[in-house]
Amino acid sequence: MTSFFTIALVIALAGSAIVLAPLLKNFFKSHDDDPGPGITLSTGIIVAMLIPVAALFLYSRWTTWSWEGQGSAESAAEQTHSMDEAVAALERRLQQDGSDIQGWQMLGRSYLNMRRFDKAAEAYRHVVDLTGGQDPAALADYGEALFLSDPEGMNGEAGPLFRDLVARTPDNPKVAWYGGMEAFERGDEEAGKELWASLLNMNPPDAMRKMIEDRIGPAPAGAPAAQPAPAAASSPVPEGAIRVRVTVDPVLAGQVNGSVPLFIFARGTGGGPPLAAVRRMAGDLPLTLDISDENAMIDGVRISDQEQLMLVARLSMSGSPRQQPGDLFGEVSFHRGDGNEVTIRIDQVVP
Repeated sequence: MTSFFTIALVIALAGSAIVLAPLLKNFFKSHDDDPGPGITLSTGIIVAMLIPVAALFLYSRWTTWSWEGQGSAESAAEQTHSMDEAVAALERRLQQDGSDIQGWQMLGRSYLNMRRFDKAAEAYRHVVDLTGGQDPAALADYGEALFLSDPEGMNGEAGPLFRDLVARTPDNPKVAWYGGMEAFERGDEEAGKELWASLLNMNPPDAMRKMIEDRIGPAPAGAPAAQPAPAAASSPVPEGAIRVRVTVDPVLAGQVNGSVPLFIFARGTGGGPPLAAVRRMAGDLPLTLDISDENAMIDGVRISDQEQLMLVARLSMSGSPRQQPGDLFGEVSFHRGDGNEVTIRIDQVVP
């Protein structure tokens, strides 16, 4: 849309020039003591200036053309380009002044949002160095980036770091989350449950809360009331339908807020467009739903007739129905002979 209005403005200005040119020519031919041409010239200039303004205003107000699709694509591209430019500018500034703690923190957060976890760890390492390793919040940010970038997870540098932070600052939400995860991974269920139970009192995101309660049980007395999670359906599965339970890996749950769109769809094992699709929100997780012929996307194609399907659940970090790098997903093969219930665990990231 920006390109269109630029072109429209150029055309409007050309129209203004057409109006103004003869007036200027007539003005310079007129006598100095004749006020008539001056008045005509003033009026002409005003009209010429109003042409491009009025054209763009009236078109933007009364056009019947829908810019929604074009605007969304253009806006997304502009945002991505702007983000890359902003990060590059910040990197250049930090190369000149490496003592800017807030600059390194901003760079680390930017890299986390871009899912460039190794670069985020490098940025947060600078924050830790500049604070002398005495800032628990900086250490927690660094530990998170280490955990997400290291294939060994909590068995790498992140594990000991979070064990130390739990002893120093267990009331930090990030420390409680990752510290509990570390405790579970090394088999200390009691410590993990205690940390995650404390996290429920810190009003975590809905997706994280539901994941915690799914692991350790209902919130303890005094914890803020959570939105009720959709209960697993206990009724029989409708004939021909597939009952799908969707969960998200705890490692990824902390990176998602409840407003992220969740798409669950079924496609043929040979690929192609989705045969059926359902849209929910990340805040609904974990959830159980039925995919049936009512969710079919293609006329004449019935889910109940398909013996094999690929079922996919995807959290769209960009908000787009189309798969984008950085989206979180899980998938499972469905064979009707194996029953009519499956579980999809969202535990992968689109490269």
